[in-house]
Amino acid sequence: MVYSAGMEPNDDPTRPATRWNDAWRGVLFASAKVLRTAERELLAREGFPLTWLDVLAQLYDAPGNGLRMQELEERSLFTRSGLTRLVDRIEAAGLVRRESVAGDRRGVRVALTSEGRRRHDEAFVEHFRLIEREFGRRLTPNQQEAVADALTGFWHDEATAPPE
Repeated sequence: MVYSAGMEPNDDPTRPATRWNDAWRGVLFASAKVLRTAERELLAREGFPLTWLDVLAQLYDAPGNGLRMQELEERSLFTRSGLTRLVDRIEAAGLVRRESVAGDRRGVRVALTSEGRRRHDEAFVEHFRLIEREFGRRLTPNQQEAVADALTGFWHDEATAPPE
């Protein structure tokens, strides 16, 4: 956008002048920057993208290390459309397996294999270090606590989110 002489970007009447918008932009820019670096390093180090790590992490965190495809789709951070093809590729690499669901002829559960668990653990250690380096180091301990407290309702059960 081009601004008139003497007009500052924050003087733009079409731009929301709210702290929540600044917070939102901070979340978006921080996520984009960190995830670009994480994707590049994960591919170079582990040979698979963040979408794979997301699937492995969702399964790792699930009871019995498995989820129905629909549950996996709901929990996935990066991929919703094309999840079946993504799981096909991860399964071909031997990191997950599909299982039938007892009592549900059409039900399919995706579960981590022992190799998938090993690769998740290996990748996640380095991924955690990268996130600390690229995100955590930019915040003071007080800022880390404030951000964590403010955003906890987005990644915990929705019942823990503060009332409107």
